[in-house]
Amino acid sequence: MRGDIPVDDATLDVFLELLEVQHRLKGSYSSTLQRVDARAAKAAIASGRPAASAVGVWLTEEEIAQGVREIAEPLIAGLPGEAERVRGVLEAVGGGRLKLKPVAEMMLRGDLEGAEAAAEEAGVDPTALSSLVAWALQPAFAALSQAISPLELGDWGSGRCPVCGSYAALGYFDRGGVFHLKCQFCGTEWEYPSGKCPFCGNDDPDLVSVIEVAEGKPLALGICHVCGSYWKIVDERRASGEVPRDLYDLWTLALDVVARRILR
Repeated sequence: MRGDIPVDDATLDVFLELLEVQHRLKGSYSSTLQRVDARAAKAAIASGRPAASAVGVWLTEEEIAQGVREIAEPLIAGLPGEAERVRGVLEAVGGGRLKLKPVAEMMLRGDLEGAEAAAEEAGVDPTALSSLVAWALQPAFAALSQAISPLELGDWGSGRCPVCGSYAALGYFDRGGVFHLKCQFCGTEWEYPSGKCPFCGNDDPDLVSVIEVAEGKPLALGICHVCGSYWKIVDERRASGEVPRDLYDLWTLALDVVARRILR
């Protein structure tokens, strides 16, 4: 995959360290799932709502703060240009000026303006805060997804994740030719029509384009000409080797660059 990832080695090392931290956090968060009503989560999915709408953020303030501290370590060590902003968040949390659980709950509801206002009130960078909280929450919802699997999705036809509710901007064709969406937040996977926009549901073949970024590569870009959104595609039938699906978002970073050029 390395030749397809448009970042320098130092930045890639930070990405990989973040994945290792999240893997550890996923294990530690698994024990917290005893607080989650798994039946309510599954019932929500059966009714067409994401599981997160029923369970919310079950982690405590200290658990989220500990996750943020662990996530911050490789960022501070490996990305000097971001270190001050990251430390600013840690100092606000340590000094009691910022509570992370309310921010996490706002982000889960999609209230990004509320999260930004909380950052400004605490005097920290909004992007740094939202990134740290999101990276700390991802392992928790990955653990939830694993705990309530196999998912009984029934007629789930949404491009939103049935577990956390995020819109999926990544999909793959398996080796049998079946298309799946993969949530970039919690890792949940589900079957989905390959020619349908995950964001607005447009499935008019004349209004959906699929662009191959390079001949022979297993990477492609889906673009909706109704809502202007894009999603990244990995075709496992064309891959020369096995790449763990948890790395697909990293593997396809070049597609984000291409999309920004096309859609600007």
